[in-house]
Amino acid sequence: MSFFKNVFLGKEYIPDRKVYKYSILRVQFNLILIASALFYIGIDGHIGIDTFFPFYYLMIGVGVLGLVLNRVGYHGFANGLLIVFSNALVFLFADSDSLFGGLFFYFILISLAALILFSFNRRVWGILSVSVSIFIGIIAFIYDFHLLPIPAYDDPSIRVSFLSNFIAATLSCALIVYFLINENHHSERRLEENQQQLMAAANQLKQNKERFEMAVKGAKAGIYEWNLSGNSIFISEYWKELLGYRSDELNPISIETYVSFVHPDDMQASNQKIQEIIKSHQPYQGEVRLLTKNGTYKWFLDSGLVRTESETNTTFVLGSLIDIDDRKRAEQEILLKNDQLAKINEELDRFVYSASHDMRAPLSSLLGLIDLSERTNQPSELEEYHRMMRDRIKVMEGFIKEVTDYSRNARLELLLDKHALAVMVNEVVDNLAYSLVDKKMQISVHIDPSLIISTDAGRLKIVLSNIVSNAFKYHNPSAENPFIAIGASVVGHQIVISIKDNGLGIAKEHHQKIFDMFYRASEISDGSGLGLYIVKETLGKLNGSISFQSEVGVGSTFSIYLPIS
Repeated sequence: MSFFKNVFLGKEYIPDRKVYKYSILRVQFNLILIASALFYIGIDGHIGIDTFFPFYYLMIGVGVLGLVLNRVGYHGFANGLLIVFSNALVFLFADSDSLFGGLFFYFILISLAALILFSFNRRVWGILSVSVSIFIGIIAFIYDFHLLPIPAYDDPSIRVSFLSNFIAATLSCALIVYFLINENHHSERRLEENQQQLMAAANQLKQNKERFEMAVKGAKAGIYEWNLSGNSIFISEYWKELLGYRSDELNPISIETYVSFVHPDDMQASNQKIQEIIKSHQPYQGEVRLLTKNGTYKWFLDSGLVRTESETNTTFVLGSLIDIDDRKRAEQEILLKNDQLAKINEELDRFVYSASHDMRAPLSSLLGLIDLSERTNQPSELEEYHRMMRDRIKVMEGFIKEVTDYSRNARLELLLDKHALAVMVNEVVDNLAYSLVDKKMQISVHIDPSLIISTDAGRLKIVLSNIVSNAFKYHNPSAENPFIAIGASVVGHQIVISIKDNGLGIAKEHHQKIFDMFYRASEISDGSGLGLYIVKETLGKLNGSISFQSEVGVGSTFSIYLPIS
């Protein structure tokens, strides 16, 4: 059968059983047409009549054409070609043949084929084809148009012709009926298989129902039943328990009460889901936050289906509520950690690239200076080279310190303790004064000695050191009285530390980027560009923040916001 199908229908799979069935039937009708032509070539050749040979060849050609049209999917054309050509050909033969030759049997065959090919869906075309066959059959019987030359038949030839036509038409009709019986047999077998599958499915549904009841008990799901007509919701005891209520509370509730439990952020989605349930009557599942009795919201998985009782025409929504709060919190924590990990990876890539570049520059300078010092014996040149070497080493030392600060901030836990803020700021200023302060620079600290802050002293000193160091480094040499003023005040539950200078200032185009990793806002900068980035990251660890105001030629004011405790 697969070989037959591959030859006449192609190797492509036909998913529609009906299309496949009628395609096979169409193939058989065209093969009958070709076989009939070959049969009559043999019969007429035997009795010495060759008048109809061209028409027999035409029958073969039309049969082949019908097979091709059927194979490429032009089923309607194939049907029309077969029925119209057969009716026309039989009419021509019947008009020129003897009335007793039996050709009129083929009008019955064509009518039967038309009814089958056009099927029930196109029964009007089938009935019309039958009417045409009957009409032209009567016309051929009553009138002699002599459209074809009438061959000379003797009595034995007429008998042979009648017998041949009777056998061919009867066999063709029998083949058609056999095909229908065969298809009916397969249809009945498929119905029996479907019935067995339905019985198996019924048993499976029964088992699934039992498993579902066991699963509900095992999963500790809260069950509810919403009567759409009565607008009342029955809820199980465990449903109440999930929300922290006793078994004698909330019995029953309305849909308005249920909606009042929904988190405001989930309200729109929940109302939309309710409308969809009412409209589509389809099973549903969704995640929702509901208000518990103690005033907190918890995540639940809300699932259910809709059923309608045929007797009362009452629609119910049957659903379950499962606590997924721990899972959702774990998911949110994982998402947060993934975001942090992505940020760390991105920063690490940038850090490795920029750090290797910034460390390579002073090392290359040192190598060049060493080479130059080896080529001279002039004390003044050697002294200048050594001074330049020390400067390069200081640059690397500062870079290594910033890298160490960055690493410690990301790695070490917070060490919170109470500290006098004025003492801490003065320690930072004193440490920087020996290496960075310009003797002309005036620095003042205006902080109440009694102001106490609970923080990680090491991290806060890193923040203060970076900002004050920048104020020293980028002071305005042409200013008459260069200064740095450090103050602090309590605003609400925060301590605001301000560091103000009248230095070079920062151009507005750099304001949005100065806290980015490795960003240098000044062309005269010889630092790594990590300082202010470390400041922002460290303040993030301390639950603090930073802002600034700066104008070129006027100076800058950095404000640090930290919780008192």
